[in-house]
Amino acid sequence: FKIWFLLLMTIIKKYNSLYIIILLLLYMSTLVSYFQIHPKVIYVIVFALYALIFLIYKNSIERTNKWIFFAIVALIPSTIVGIYMEWSYIDISADIARYLAPFLGFSVGILLLKRLKYHRIIYLLYGLLALQVISYYYSVASKASHIFQGAPIIEYAKHGLEAQSLYFLIAYFLLKNKLVFGVNKVLLIGYAIGYIVNPILIMSKARLIAVLLLFVLIFIFHSKFKERVLLSAFALLITGATLLYSGDGVFSRFQSTIELVETDNYFADASTSVRVAEIINVTNMLYDKSPYSLFFGFGAGALYYDNYAKIKGGIHQGNFRADGGIHDIFTMPFAYIFRYGFLGFFLMYSFAIYYYRRILYNQVDKRQDAIAASLKLFIIISIIADLFVPVHMYGNFQFGFFIAMGVVLQNKLNDQYNSLKNSVANS
Repeated sequence: FKIWFLLLMTIIKKYNSLYIIILLLLYMSTLVSYFQIHPKVIYVIVFALYALIFLIYKNSIERTNKWIFFAIVALIPSTIVGIYMEWSYIDISADIARYLAPFLGFSVGILLLKRLKYHRIIYLLYGLLALQVISYYYSVASKASHIFQGAPIIEYAKHGLEAQSLYFLIAYFLLKNKLVFGVNKVLLIGYAIGYIVNPILIMSKARLIAVLLLFVLIFIFHSKFKERVLLSAFALLITGATLLYSGDGVFSRFQSTIELVETDNYFADASTSVRVAEIINVTNMLYDKSPYSLFFGFGAGALYYDNYAKIKGGIHQGNFRADGGIHDIFTMPFAYIFRYGFLGFFLMYSFAIYYYRRILYNQVDKRQDAIAASLKLFIIISIIADLFVPVHMYGNFQFGFFIAMGVVLQNKLNDQYNSLKNSVANS
């Protein structure tokens, strides 16, 4: 915490207030968590901060982008249905906030970042990467301390390494494009390795699938022959070491899933069973109330009931409401359709796909190419990861904010290129 505070003070002295606002937006959850505030309260604080900046920033309302306008329109029928169905007002409010979050993050990102010059945004991104690397190596030290105290190396959902997909991608492409050297290169290599082994250390199926998917995407779209050989060799090395030393680790959880398919025993893999039961119950509830439920869902705050497939475990009791209904839905596409209908579902995915296509490579600026490649894969991996735990895209302000960063960088680089082209033509 002291390191973060000192770094923040340094940035305050060196740069303008926009940097401070952006850092607070992106790291508010982490900073507030030091005060041991309930996660729901933290989310309310972060949402309020984004909304406040959006509402009071100069000319923000007049310049509202079309996406947040469409999101609000899509939420109107969902809210009306939610109130009509008499769902909890707390759950209704939570679902409204989570749907708006990526759009709000995007809108605030556009408002703030377009006021910074191109190189300032690049420095900001490097600063965010530096903060993440500091957090990562702190988690490495914490992990080592636990091991020295007798804790096992591999623990289910405990003592993981603070490594995230976006920053792994940025680190990878900076290294690939030879944009970092010396100590920074070593630190980023260590970060990349930590991201790869972290799912094994905490026995996470979802994170391991995300890592493997990123390897496949990089292998197919961003690798030459030599790099493909190195990636394949590294993947085989990690897999072999894992099989040799992990014992009943993350791969045993995949074996449990296979056992579930073969035996249909709910308790063979309760975490997968509850997701299957969830999909069956949600799908049947939508079918029973079709066709209107397909367009508008069951409204914000909607609960589903295990009338079609019994929930026997694998879900926290806090997700159940007094009447036995369950609020949280793990599989994101079903969460969108169930709460907001296909209208809300298509809007969210249209937003992600639209800006995936808008963030382009330019083959001129290696830094821009590294960032564009990172953000495009970040969008893909966020959508895929939300099939297992819907926190990467759904309800995530940073998802929208980083898309805004990619769009603003693209536009500013295009402006620089066009300006240079015109100046050469006029000379």
